Amino acid sequence: MSYAIAGLALLAAVTLVNALLTVAVSRRWRTMMAPAPAAAAPGRPALAVQEGDRAPAFTLHTPVGEVSASTLAGRPALICFLRPDCGPTRESLPGIQRWAEANAPSGGRLVAVISGQPAEAGPLLEAVGPLTELTAAEPPDGPVAGVFGVRHHPSFVLLDADGTVAGTGIGQGSLPALDLLTA
Repeated sequence: MSYAIAGLALLAAVTLVNALLTVAVSRRWRTMMAPAPAAAAPGRPALAVQEGDRAPAFTLHTPVGEVSASTLAGRPALICFLRPDCGPTRESLPGIQRWAEANAPSGGRLVAVISGQPAEAGPLLEAVGPLTELTAAEPPDGPVAGVFGVRHHPSFVLLDADGTVAGTGIGQGSLPALDLLTA
């Protein structure tokens, strides 16, 4: 009889261990199969330059020559990063035009950097051509866009006369300076 009791005790112990392992495995399975928690809403996208920073060193090759932070010094400048196949870029063109018309008489410079190959950038270059000669197409994620940290279009960097970033914006309507008569 003692063998029977020992056998039953052993069977009970094995059953208990089996039940505990089953619970542990099922908890682990539920944890692995549960949907991932919703990611926190990302912050607003940002450029590599922020208000108050000095303009980074860059060189943009335009039809009228090279443009750099030093060639823009002494007057306000709006640098627009645009993409031909972007709806918000097209929607921002009237604001860019208003800025250019309001600031060009006082020496403000408009610089348009078109992301894309020259063939696809043609219509956008024609649209901004009457506003400024300082236009250039560069490959997506090109060198000038890289220096400013542009990942979204349109993006804007407003420089004041001493080369300090006076404002930045990403997306149509993101830069209040586009809606002002003067920068």
